[in-house]
Amino acid sequence: MRRSFIKGAAASAAYAPPDDADYADASSPSRESMLRQALDRIDLLERKHDGLRALTDCKIEALRHDIDTLKEENVALKWSIRQLASRVQLDWEYQEGDSIQPDEYWQGKGFDDDYITNVDSYCIKRVVSAVSHLEHGVCDTITIGRPNGGVVVLDDDALAPHWTMLSQAFWHINPHGKGVSIFFNCIQMSEGVMREICRRLCHRNINGITFHNNHFANMRDAIDQLDAALKSSKVKSLEWSANPIESPDDMALFTQLLSHRKTILDKLYFSQNSHENTWMILNGVDLKAFKLLSFSENNLQTNGREDILPDLIAANSQLESLDLSSNRLGDNDAILIGNALRVNTRLKKLILTKNNNIQERGMSALLRAVNDTSTLNTLSDSNHSCHFPGIFMYGLGLINSRGQMNRIYKLFRLMVDRYRFGEGNVQCLNEEMKDEESVLLAPYIMESIYRRHKVIIESKYQMRTHFCLGIFYELVKDWRLPELLVFREREPS
Repeated sequence: MRRSFIKGAAASAAYAPPDDADYADASSPSRESMLRQALDRIDLLERKHDGLRALTDCKIEALRHDIDTLKEENVALKWSIRQLASRVQLDWEYQEGDSIQPDEYWQGKGFDDDYITNVDSYCIKRVVSAVSHLEHGVCDTITIGRPNGGVVVLDDDALAPHWTMLSQAFWHINPHGKGVSIFFNCIQMSEGVMREICRRLCHRNINGITFHNNHFANMRDAIDQLDAALKSSKVKSLEWSANPIESPDDMALFTQLLSHRKTILDKLYFSQNSHENTWMILNGVDLKAFKLLSFSENNLQTNGREDILPDLIAANSQLESLDLSSNRLGDNDAILIGNALRVNTRLKKLILTKNNNIQERGMSALLRAVNDTSTLNTLSDSNHSCHFPGIFMYGLGLINSRGQMNRIYKLFRLMVDRYRFGEGNVQCLNEEMKDEESVLLAPYIMESIYRRHKVIIESKYQMRTHFCLGIFYELVKDWRLPELLVFREREPS
C-alpha cells in the first residue's frame, strides 16, 4: 500500500524522541518554548537523518568501488582472451571456403548486384565469422541476415554447406556465462535448414532467439522445430516478429509452445503479426511470469470491450515493460489501463505511442493514474513507477522518469506549483486537513518539505532554493505557526 503524504508526515513522529503529549499539553509555559521544542525536534530528526544517510552513503560507495574493480578486471580479462583468440584465428581456415560461390553463380540465376551483395555480406560472411568466433570460444552474439530488414536471402543449394557449418559450430557454445544471443533476419529457411539449426541449438547455452522477417517453407514444421530449440533451460527471450502465422491451427501450436515455456521465458517480442494472433496469446498463455512483453504493430484493438490488458496490468505480476505501440487502442482502453495502474507497483515502462485512437479523454485518464494532483493524498496514492516514453500530451512522457525520486519529486513539485501559480498551500492544506487535531502535523509537514527539498537539490533534478524558502514563509505567515503548536485550553464540559 502506498503511504499518503499527510499520513507519511505524521509517521515521522514514530522515531522522534520527545513525547507527542508535550504538544497536546495546554498548560505549556509559553508558545515560545513550544516553538523552540519543535525546532529542536526538527533539528534532531535532521541530524539523525544525516547520520543514517552518511552511513548508507559510505556503504554504497564501498560497494560501488568493489563493483567498479570487478568490472575493470572483467574487461581486462575479456581483452586478453580476445587478443589470444585473434592470434589463433590468424591461422584459422573456414572448412567450406571452397563452397563459397562466385558472383557469376548468382548472376546466372538472375539475381541483381544488390541481392548478391546481401547474400555475400549479410549471410555467408556472417556465417563464416560466427563459426570462427564459436570455435574459438569468444562469441556472445550471432546475427545472420540484414538486421534492419531488406531483401530476403532465398533458400539455395549453394548455401546448404554453410548452414551445416553453422549448426555444427553450435556445439562449441560456451556452456558457462550468460549465453549467446542468436538473430536470424530476412532469411528463407527450408524445412531441412530450420530443423538442422534448431536441433543443434537444443540444450545449448542460449539466452535469446530472434526470428525476424523470415520466410518458412513449412510454418507448422518451423514452429515444431522452434520448440526443440527452446528446450535450452537458459533461453529467456524469444522474438518472433514480421513472421505472420496465417493458419489458426499453426497459431494454436505457437500458443501451446509459449504455454510450455512459461516458467523459463521472461521476455516475449511478438510484433508485426495480427490482431487475431495477439489475442490468442493474450487469451491462451499465462503471462504472469514474463518481465517484458511486446505486442507492437499488431493492429490490436478492443474498443474497451476486453479487460485482458487491464487485468494483466492490475495483476501486479512480474511484468516490468509492456509495449503496445502502433496498434489501434482507444480512449476506453486507456481508461481501463489507467484504472489498472492504480494498483500496480511493478510496471516500469508502458509504451502506447502511435495509438492514434487514444485522444484527450484517454490521455487524461492515464495522467490521473500517475499524477493526480487533486490533493496531496491523491498524488501520494498515484502510480509512481510506470513511465510512458514518447507521449508528449500533458507531459506524460516526463512523469515517473526519475526512478526512486518519482514520489518525492512529484509531491514537492505540487507544493511549489501551488505556491507559484495557485491559491497557495495554506488554503489547500486547510481543506485537506479539516480535523482540529491536524494542526499537530504542521511541524512534520514542514520537516517533510525540507527533507524532500534537500534530497532533490542533492540529486541531478535540481530546483531553485527560493521555492522551498517561499513555501516555508507562506506556511509561517499564513498558518500562524506558533498558534498551531499549542492547543487552546478547552473549557470543561
